Order: sequence, then C-alpha cells, then structure tokens
Amino acid sequence: MPANPYTIDMNRNLDERKLFGKLTILQPLGVTRRYPKKRTIIFQGETPRSVYILKSGIVKVYGITSEGDQRTVTLLSAGDVFPTSWVFGKTETSIYYYEAASDCLVLAVTKEDYMEALNTDAELKEQMFQTYMSHYIASTMHVYALEHSHARDKLIYILQYLTTRFGEKEEDGKIRIALRLSHQDIAEMVGITRETAAVELHKLKRKGYITYQRFTYWVDVSKLQKLKGDEDMTVTI
Repeated sequence: MPANPYTIDMNRNLDERKLFGKLTILQPLGVTRRYPKKRTIIFQGETPRSVYILKSGIVKVYGITSEGDQRTVTLLSAGDVFPTSWVFGKTETSIYYYEAASDCLVLAVTKEDYMEALNTDAELKEQMFQTYMSHYIASTMHVYALEHSHARDKLIYILQYLTTRFGEKEEDGKIRIALRLSHQDIAEMVGITRETAAVELHKLKRKGYITYQRFTYWVDVSKLQKLKGDEDMTVTI
C-alpha cells in the first residue's frame, strides 16, 4: 500500500547532540524511551508521570477543536522539555496531545530531579532560558499568522515561523526548513484546508518566493519580506 502523502514525516539534520546540550547531566537520573512515528507520547488531559526531554526526532503538539479538527500548536525538536505547563506547575494535566512526528528518543526524569538541576546548574538554566525564549518568539509568529484572514497571509507568516524555528541557511542564501512537511501539515498550523494551502503555496512557488519538492521547502526570505511589506523577517541561523 503506498504511503499517505499527507502524513507528517520529519527528519532534522541539525546536530541533535548539540541541541540536547547541558541536559546530558540528567541522563543518569532518567530512563530513555523510544517512540515510533505516530505514537502518542502524552494525551490531552493526562497527568504526566515524568518530565519528558526530547533527545532526537520531532514531536508534534496539537489540540482538537470542538468540530473535531486537529490544529498543530507547535513542533518540538531535540533539547525541548515538555509538557511545559505541567513541568512548571501551571496546570495539573497536559493541555495538548504530544505525538511523535518521527521516530523519537525521549529521556524521562522526575519533576524533582529536573527542577533541582535547573536551579543548581547555571549553564543548564541559561540553555533552557534561551530555548523557552525561542519558543516564545516563534509562538508569537504563529499567533500572528492565525490572526490574518487571508490564506496567503497566513502562509507567509507561518513560513516565517518555520524558517525562524527550523531554518538552515543554504549557500545560495535561501533558508531550508529542516523538516519534511506536507501541505496538510502546514494547513493544520493555520486552520485552512489542504486544498487552499496547496493552491496558495503553488502561487508562492511560481512567483519565486519559495521552492519545494519531496516535502522539503526552501524560502527566499528577502523576497518574502518584501511581499509582507515590513522589515521584521530577519532570520538568525
């Protein structure tokens, strides 16, 4: 049976050991678990038993609308800790689903061990501060994309989010999004249909703002910035 072309299939090329960084100090205190692609790691409403630290792979964070539609909230990569709201005592249960979007290795540690390490290791605290700051900035981009009424504008800003969060600069100056994304994946991020996303992405491709093949996207940030009409799309890679 042929693979479903609309399923998410992601594989980062960045050095995941580097992204994991100082979190290695928690390795002796936890248990590493392997989650195959499409396996749910945490269910919405579940009370987690551990703090989860992503060692490799990509985790998709999503919710289900009242109409039963799936909406992607964010994507997690190596070095990310989840579920954040529960880890820091803001909620008693997970408010989203966490699903392995690719084969993943996850380190599970107790909340007590994680908080003690965070409070006593200055380098780890700085690393996590930078990680959470990156997530905050990316989240504001995602929210801004959702606020737009036109599909093209939604896609322009979600491409900004993806290049900022997962971009790798190529020799020709374009930014490659270091994930494998289908039109369905992108559509779920901004609440439009797959068909609409496909049409609008093809228009951007035809005009030279982006290129894509085999679920990989390259973005000409300078051109897309002019299309946005502002100067806030500088990507630091």
